[in-house]
Amino acid sequence: MINGSLVPNITFFDESGKLDLDLNSWHMKWMFEKGSNGLFLTGSYGSGPLMTIEERLHIFKAAKDIADSFPGRVIIPHVGCIDTKTTQELASAADEFGFYAMGSVPPFYYKHSEPIVFNFYKDIIEKVETPVFGYNNPGTTRFTFSLSLVHKLQDIGLKGIKDSPLDVGFVSSVYYDAKLNNKDFEVIIGTSKGWLPFYYMGIRSMIAGMNNYAPEIINELVEATFAGDVARSEKAYVVMMDLSKKMHFTESTIASHVGLYARGFYAGFPRKPMLLPSFEDPIYKEIRTAMQKSFTDLDLPLEIGDYELIKH
Repeated sequence: MINGSLVPNITFFDESGKLDLDLNSWHMKWMFEKGSNGLFLTGSYGSGPLMTIEERLHIFKAAKDIADSFPGRVIIPHVGCIDTKTTQELASAADEFGFYAMGSVPPFYYKHSEPIVFNFYKDIIEKVETPVFGYNNPGTTRFTFSLSLVHKLQDIGLKGIKDSPLDVGFVSSVYYDAKLNNKDFEVIIGTSKGWLPFYYMGIRSMIAGMNNYAPEIINELVEATFAGDVARSEKAYVVMMDLSKKMHFTESTIASHVGLYARGFYAGFPRKPMLLPSFEDPIYKEIRTAMQKSFTDLDLPLEIGDYELIKH
């Protein structure tokens, strides 16, 4: 079972759109050093649908190489693609790395029925040895998991689910059904929002986008929660939620780049059509100020890099 927070880590490209492996490797290592418990690769934050299979495999290998120096870290590559054949090819290649698990959204863009989605996962599960997790993200796939579909997928070997919308009824039903029936099945919430209430329910893992640019805050929240320090965990949760609201000025992948630039770290570029705000935009300084307040509120030091984007 996973305990703690994973990163839906963004993928860095250079200005021409080429994958920047050195920058990606630095970022993974930096987040591990700050306490992140694992990586969720090439999902929504990580621009997976904008990448080729070869590029995604480069990211998988880089993550494996970095994680080998950090015992106990969890790697879950996202292998979902728009079609079954490509997903199977990527899943088969990812299978060779020996990761903790692999995840996939349902096939996206087209609107698919439950039987089609069931067969999609069946085709993945039958292709690999690595445990397969579903990824419930209706905002990007036009499909919403149901408890009955989860039951059917569990019967053919699905080992977990990452849930992004945090529908309390759905998540709690899946979690308690697995717990009461002693099923070998993991439930991961796909955001830090809701961490404390879901932790008290019994869920022990989340995938937190804030790890991309402020992993210290997420680590503080996780450590205080597991230590049973209620007052500290509640304070960290409130600070995290406040900073999260300020970061929702744009799409999450772009906001993560902005967050790193705001801290003085070179953060490359997202892949087009995504675009960063102009480097003259005051948002970078506004986010620096917001992060300084959040770190101060938690008595944490805010490390500032040497990339001088923000002029004083």
